Amino acid sequence: MPRHEATFAVGAPPEAVWRFIRDFEALCACIPGVEQVRLVDERSAELTVTEKVGVVPLTVELRARIDEEQAPHRLAASASAEHLTMAFEVTLRASSAGSEMTGVVEVSGEGPLKPVVDRLFERRARERAEQFGLTLAGRFGASAALPAAAPAAAQAPQAPEKTPAPGTAPAAPATPWQRLLRWFRRWLGQRG
Repeated sequence: MPRHEATFAVGAPPEAVWRFIRDFEALCACIPGVEQVRLVDERSAELTVTEKVGVVPLTVELRARIDEEQAPHRLAASASAEHLTMAFEVTLRASSAGSEMTGVVEVSGEGPLKPVVDRLFERRARERAEQFGLTLAGRFGASAALPAAAPAAAQAPQAPEKTPAPGTAPAAPATPWQRLLRWFRRWLGQRG
């Protein structure tokens, strides 16, 4: 089961962050891809999530529920759809910056979509965590992603870093636009 863990320093006390993560609509508005939230009750909601697979949008209707909570320190939740099961755990602790939030997400594809779901999650998990961190920063003023622990075994291996030639500056990280152009060129090359 693919798994991703991210930790953030949040510029607010755990009680304030807890109110935020306990508010389905506020929290889901900060999660990339969530297009619609329908509250069922105070512990469950139905979500419409869209993610692109290549250039094709994949829309999934999820049923999410809070399975366990220990305010204001830990929340465990799950979500499911026809070919997808997700488990979430968020822990909060007081820190000198305000709070430290750690989130763990595990995703499991099922049936014929399993390979697609698993690969998509492995490719996008880090990017989505970074986007969520930026949203936390905008909401609480100060937030930073903290260095992650050792990567989970289920994550795809990283390509080795290239050492720049002597006398040259190291290459800047690729922007999303540059990555899209590279993908498009590879796609065109495979079709030709």
